[in-house]
Amino acid sequence: MKILIVYASRKTGNSRKIAEALRKGIPCDSQLVSAADAPSPERFDLLVLCFGIYCGWPDGDMMAFMRRCRGKEVALFVTLGAWPDSEHAFRCVGRAEGLMESCDVRLRFLCQGGYTEEFLARMKSIPPSAPHGWTAEREMRVMEAMKHPSSADCANAVAALRSRLEEMEMEKTVPADRPEKKAVVLSVFGTTVPGAEKAYDLLEKSIRSRCGHPVFRAYTSPRVRRRLGGRVPSLTGVLKHLVEEEFTEAEVVAAYLADGEEYEKVVRDLSAFRRSLRIHVNRPPLSTLASLSDFLPLLPSTVPPERLPGEPVIFAGHGHADGRSDFQYFALDAGLKRLDSVFFAACVEGAPGLDSVLPRLTGKRVWLLPFLMVAGEHACRDLAGEGEESWRSLLAARGFEVKTVLRGLGEFPSVADYFTEGVMQ
Repeated sequence: MKILIVYASRKTGNSRKIAEALRKGIPCDSQLVSAADAPSPERFDLLVLCFGIYCGWPDGDMMAFMRRCRGKEVALFVTLGAWPDSEHAFRCVGRAEGLMESCDVRLRFLCQGGYTEEFLARMKSIPPSAPHGWTAEREMRVMEAMKHPSSADCANAVAALRSRLEEMEMEKTVPADRPEKKAVVLSVFGTTVPGAEKAYDLLEKSIRSRCGHPVFRAYTSPRVRRRLGGRVPSLTGVLKHLVEEEFTEAEVVAAYLADGEEYEKVVRDLSAFRRSLRIHVNRPPLSTLASLSDFLPLLPSTVPPERLPGEPVIFAGHGHADGRSDFQYFALDAGLKRLDSVFFAACVEGAPGLDSVLPRLTGKRVWLLPFLMVAGEHACRDLAGEGEESWRSLLAARGFEVKTVLRGLGEFPSVADYFTEGVMQ
């Protein structure tokens, strides 16, 4: 077997240290080169790539070489300052794999790597309150990273590659037969409001009723996860677990209403794992006019039966301050008018806002409904809160009797079924 060992190493020499240990420790016909001087990968049976992580990506020379690799078997040896088993580390490796979409990654070895003294001094000067500030947790991790890669790391790297080479030799005579192992992941923003989580419970129940695969739940809000003490993992945390448990396929039920910031974050996280898992994910109902048309008929059933004909109903969504989802909510507002002339859509952030709805309200009583999957903090504070700026207070100041319904859309079985209808059997 002909092996090409390629390294990209900066002033620390971390990755070169690993690469040189591999060159000395394996008995095969191998060649050691820097990424900048690497030959064509075509004539080699296995590419062993050793590199560090810089701002979440491999070194530029290594990235350029990775883009030259087509249909090759690859082993990755990665050094980085983060903990090797962290979600950040898995995302970084996933990005590297994404540069080699047609390649088969046969081994992933991660270990910490230290920084130069100059860079270490720069990190220590960052105030704790700043992003990436020098905190006690960061100090502990960085000081540990400065001890690596150690001689033990190099020995473990050699052992891992030798073991993989032996397995690859055996595979030449034993046909590969990796069993299919599927899972479903419910990805939601998350909530800390007591009782609001029942919307997610109903979604999960709907998934379980449609398939017999394991079901996992992920919260995409770091703030919510911190406040819950990590009780619910992140999406990358769940996907990392699936890879470690050798799942082959994941269907992600993304319970988001608009194609906005949170959904975009989901798509980015999934992209880092597509080399390790076959991943399917749904689109939000507001993302296209066709899906909006399918979703709109579900909304009248979320209005309380006590509402009398002609009484305005405001479906209050989140929206985005930068306007990225304005078109989707304007389309929602137009669709609601086709259902009832006094149905309105408005957003806490972005447009259309409450100010655009106020002049069009008539009568004495107004219904305020969250166009949110859960009746969480936004519903309790921004819509129904006691503060002067809450929507309930603003409407009451104009003389309306305000009926606020703190019930998320995910609490309605028809909405839950909409999101889970296509779940794989």
